[in-house]
Amino acid sequence: MNAETTARIAASLLGVGAASLQVTRIKHGLTNESWQVRASGDTLVVRWSNTAEESLQIDRASEAAILQVAAAAGIGPPVLLCDPHRHLLVTRYLGEPWTFDEAEHTGNIVRLAGILGRLHALALPAGVRRIELAATIEDYLGTLAAHGAGAPGTLAHRDRARQIAESLQAVSTPCLCHNDVHHLNIVDAGELRLIDWEYAGIGDPMFDLASVCVYQRYCERRRHQLLSAYPGGSEAAAYQRLEMACWLFEYVRELWLAVRELTGDTTAPGDGRPSSIGRP
Repeated sequence: MNAETTARIAASLLGVGAASLQVTRIKHGLTNESWQVRASGDTLVVRWSNTAEESLQIDRASEAAILQVAAAAGIGPPVLLCDPHRHLLVTRYLGEPWTFDEAEHTGNIVRLAGILGRLHALALPAGVRRIELAATIEDYLGTLAAHGAGAPGTLAHRDRARQIAESLQAVSTPCLCHNDVHHLNIVDAGELRLIDWEYAGIGDPMFDLASVCVYQRYCERRRHQLLSAYPGGSEAAAYQRLEMACWLFEYVRELWLAVRELTGDTTAPGDGRPSSIGRP
């Protein structure tokens, strides 16, 4: 979508003339094209999603339901308009995301554990997809095979991924998860909020914790800091489950990247722009 269409959408929501708005593209990636729209005293983010959703396992109707719950809980951004059929989402702008280094601070790791604990404690909303890690792996492998593309890793890696997925599922209590937690999806406006919920769903909380550990390259000490501040993270077996989840997250990430390459987009994660690094 172009800036003119984006301005018209924002103007209708704000009740102002489109000519008075400043519209700036802030992201143009594989799954989204996002714009920042500035008005007097207010700033919005308008996101248009594209058609690469099915192969990357994005469910916009589920995302819409989750966004409402996350916003009401003060965990996600306030939503002004969410229309999955038009591939359109408008939220209030909360501020700049964290830097990579900010996600390394001990105090911020504790805060991050707190918001993830709050998220995982929410009542499960209706109309939200359930994320089965074993099925996610098979879906990505199936997509690659259908396109005649090779899967990353060896047969032994695939077998291990399946075993870990089944092992984690056997002991986890399903909860609402973000599944894409990294510094570019964390905004600090006095209190933390998470943005970019397109891979959220009902899933394994340890896999959610693994996302930030992998993206932020947390060492053993920082992983222990995260777990010690997370409700129930002090259990003796928690660290072992987290390590397994981190291995699995990295493998699923490689599968996702391989699927993404099928679309012709090869932008690497962590390239400095706000982008969703998708996972199931």
